[in-house]
Amino acid sequence: MMSLLDPKITHYVINEKKWRLGGGDILDTDGQKIGSMKRKIISLRAEIELRNADETPVCIINKKLAAVRPIYDVKTPDGQLIGRAKKPMIAFRGSVDYYDSQDILIFKAQGGITKWNFEIRHPKDKKKVYATIKKSDKWRDVLAPMFNFKDRYVIHVVDPEVDRLMLLAYAIIIDNVYHDK
Repeated sequence: MMSLLDPKITHYVINEKKWRLGGGDILDTDGQKIGSMKRKIISLRAEIELRNADETPVCIINKKLAAVRPIYDVKTPDGQLIGRAKKPMIAFRGSVDYYDSQDILIFKAQGGITKWNFEIRHPKDKKKVYATIKKSDKWRDVLAPMFNFKDRYVIHVVDPEVDRLMLLAYAIIIDNVYHDK
């Protein structure tokens, strides 16, 4: 069974289910389940746990409660901070910044006006793209929003050296900031 963080993975398909309340599966390009995200249904901190396909926890994502702007912490299963994402105070297009545990900016996500597609880049070298995120069911949101039961995102890993854990957590946070309000 392949690990969620296997460096050979070049694409992740994230299928949210149950009105964004129950988490969902994370698949490879062949449609095989390689992991999952489990959301606590009643949680002020919007807690999400990423798991391998064998249900072993990989990380926990929590929203900070006392914050002027959306801020999410990424922690190991035992609670150690490993990353933090923050929405800039002013962003004309979709944007979320990702910091490591030392509060050093490591990723910058830039989206379009619709906030469906994002490029994850190096914060200083705009030509350095780590990954792209594309919402694969975006027209359903426009044509049938009342039947919006789940979202599907495809993450294309452009840089094979990128930290898969940070990338997956970041993609889920971006979705939470812009689509799972």
